[in-house]
Parts: sequence; C-alpha cells; structure tokens
Amino acid sequence: MAEPNEALGEFALIDRIVERLGDAAARDILVPPGDDAAAWTTEAGVSVATVDVLVEGNHFRADTMSRGDLGWRAMAANVSDIAAMGATPEFAFIGLVLPPHEPLESIDRLVDGMAEACRAMGVRVGGGDIVRGDRLTISVTITGRTASSDALLRRDSARVGDRVAVSGHLGAAAAGLALIEAGRGGGDGAGAPLLLAHRRPMPRVALGRAAAEAGVRCGMDVSDGLLQDLGHIAERSNVGIEVQTSKIPLHPAAVAELGAQAALDLALGGGEDFELAMTAPSAILEAVGHTEPRLTSIGVVVEDHPGEAWALHDDGTRYVPAVSGWDQMRAGAS
Repeated sequence: MAEPNEALGEFALIDRIVERLGDAAARDILVPPGDDAAAWTTEAGVSVATVDVLVEGNHFRADTMSRGDLGWRAMAANVSDIAAMGATPEFAFIGLVLPPHEPLESIDRLVDGMAEACRAMGVRVGGGDIVRGDRLTISVTITGRTASSDALLRRDSARVGDRVAVSGHLGAAAAGLALIEAGRGGGDGAGAPLLLAHRRPMPRVALGRAAAEAGVRCGMDVSDGLLQDLGHIAERSNVGIEVQTSKIPLHPAAVAELGAQAALDLALGGGEDFELAMTAPSAILEAVGHTEPRLTSIGVVVEDHPGEAWALHDDGTRYVPAVSGWDQMRAGAS
C-alpha cells in the first residue's frame, strides 16, 4: 500500500522533494531550498523570494477572522519570511483559488486587507492569477532584496556559544486564537492585543535589517512554534539549542487571560507570532538592542543534542510543552 504523505510530515517531505528534483533544484544559489526564503546574487546585490499557500479549513476559518484580516495575514506571513532573511520586501504576486459562491463583497474585503498590509509593510503587488476551485486558497509570492550576501540571516549559521534571542512577546497569536475559540473574539477588553496579534500580525522587517547590519548571521521567523523553529536552526547548523523557560517573553495579556502555564506552552509551541529568533555572540545582539521590538536573550547554542532545541527549567530539567508546533501536513484547521 502506498505510504501517505502525512507519514513524513512537512519538513521531511520538503527534503524528499528537493532530493527527488536532483539537478533541477537550485542547490548552487546563495541560499538554496530549505530556509525562510531563497536568495541569489545579481549585479545589483542579492535577490530573495518566498511563497506560502493558505487553504480555508486548514490555515484559516471564516469564523475566526474577517476576509480583511485574512488578506492582511496572507501578506504578513510572507513578508515575515523576507524579514527573517534580513532583507527588504518589494513585490508580491498573488494566486487566488475562488469558490463560485464566494461573494464579490467578500473578495473586495480580502483585497482591501491585502492592500492595507502592503502599505504598512512597503510592498506592491506586481501581478497574479485567479482560478476556480472548491475552497478559498491564497498563494502569495514575495520578492525582496539586500545589498550584500554578507547581510543575510540564515538557518545554517548558528555557532556553539552563541546566545539565542527573540523579539517581542511569544504566544500572543495562539492565545488570541484560543480566546476566539472560547467565544471571546469580540475584540474588547484585556484580550484585545492577543486578538490583534492573531488577526493582524506585523512582520519585523526593520529588526531583521538591523540584525543583519549589526552582524547577526543566523535567524528565522517564529511561525511554526519557537521550539520547532529553533529546531530547524539546530538541524541546519548541526548544533544543539537550549532555552530557559523562565526567560521566554510571555505576553502579559496571555498570562492574565489563560494563565502562566498555558501562556508558556503557547509561546513554545503555538506559532504564528511572526517574531524573529536569532543567534549571535552577546555583543552583537546587544548592538541590535536599540531596535523595536526589543530582543530578549533566552538561551544558548551548545554542542550537546545536535539537531534539537530543548526548553529547560532553571534547575536544568527538560520541559516538553503540551503544544508541539505546527506541521502543514499533519495539522488540522486553525
């Protein structure tokens, strides 16, 4: 019997596809498949590009966000990948699969949300495609640039002894979704910042550029859950990563609304924060400290358990969160 694709999971499946492509895969470019974005050198510097696909019922539901919010998030998720490379986003190319029953007004709101995000993030739409299908699906490709190959953040550049730092607060987006699913998605009260984090996240483009300019060479965005994403860095860099649970910057509203334990689990495994995680010597990270949102040092790169990221309590015991992170090929609707 044929093996189902979900048996591998998203990241092993990507590796399998790249391997099967053989010499059709661009392994000789500056950043080949396997990072937040691909990058290649040009006469003007370095070009970067990334693509994401959002499918209704898998990545979003109509009862958790408006079509305008969806348009914003579709752009933000891709811009965040460009930010995670330390690059500046430029152009977006949009593919839409539209069910025949999708109202024109709904499509207008979707486009309005995309336009608002583009203006806020410095992106312009260069084109796209529309086809008919059973479920609303949005594919966004974004290109960007940076002046030099020396100013790129990559997953394979962590070194033993580096400090690990993250921007902003973690777990806010997942906490916002938890409030919505609990029937508390009205947007008022103490949970409002969490709802905003879920529906209208803001990619850290300026921070990514500042980090690259300061000399940070390893980073990625926190989209699938902190431990899982740091695990990608650990695997690509052949190192281990250890973070302290007491150092994780939890959103105060998440702690207040859901409790400290749930907030920690969502910070470690909830995903979709679109904050940046990076590794570098302490002095370099301190040089990035003037940029908002502020960085928080949460751990260190080690020789032990290469390819894995661990969360540790202050007494050294390992903590495994209840939420393990997002896998596109195994996860259900969110």
